Amino acid sequence: MGTTFGAAVVELVTTVFVLSTMFSMGVQLSASQLVDALREWRLLSRSLAVNLVAVPLIASLLVRTVSVETGFAAGIVLLAVSPGAPFGPKLAEISESDVAFASGLMAILCLLSVVTIPVSLLWLLPGDVAVDPLAIGRMVLGIQLVPLLVGLGTSFARPSLAARLHPPVQRLSDYTFVGLIVLLVVVYSDSMLALVGTGTLGLSTVAVVASLVLGYGLGGPARATREVLATTTAARNAAIALFIATTAFSDPNVLTTVLAFSFIGVVGSGLLASVWRRRPVESVSANG
Repeated sequence: MGTTFGAAVVELVTTVFVLSTMFSMGVQLSASQLVDALREWRLLSRSLAVNLVAVPLIASLLVRTVSVETGFAAGIVLLAVSPGAPFGPKLAEISESDVAFASGLMAILCLLSVVTIPVSLLWLLPGDVAVDPLAIGRMVLGIQLVPLLVGLGTSFARPSLAARLHPPVQRLSDYTFVGLIVLLVVVYSDSMLALVGTGTLGLSTVAVVASLVLGYGLGGPARATREVLATTTAARNAAIALFIATTAFSDPNVLTTVLAFSFIGVVGSGLLASVWRRRPVESVSANG
């Protein structure tokens, strides 16, 4: 598969993946989940702080403290500034934590990221990497916010229709995600192998561990919400980060770094959620 053609196919599949993922997230979200997340304002404020400020700053500090190639550094920062992991509610299900809070938080983070992603990239990317924040903002608006809002609107106005639409759209999201992984391996295998020995995987692991610790520590007195904030913060939003990497960056190292970083975050969060599942959940109020 030629590099140019392969990159075009990757961009197309990534677009379908993000659109289907965001719409699926919207149609499965209920009004009560969103309202409940907004009502717990102290917990929500800490959740926003750790996802929108702390994790991006940690990633920026890491790539400036440890010398790594510019494309690798940009990839780490790009995923770090992309909040609202689509896997958040699923991780909450695995750990038998607060699924409603995970769903509401995910939606709020995705809504805010239209502004926070371009601004954070403008401030935190390495100095020799230039991006157009307005262009990236338009990307996030069109590819993430619009399908999410359409899904939310369908869920609120026509819940029966949303229930029928969710299974096929979710399958499309799942299939395109698997297809995207295969395509990335085929098209960018050389770039992926180049990650070994660069320090990128180590920095990504440190960022994931720091995200888990901060999320758990700031998640309030209830273990159910601590676990949600920990795994949601660590997993990040690979969907939008992959889309931005394929459309706004010409360096393939950015894309492969996002893939590796997100893999570490999702797998690490999933393993931890599986461990937490085996323990009884405390019945403590989430207000904290």
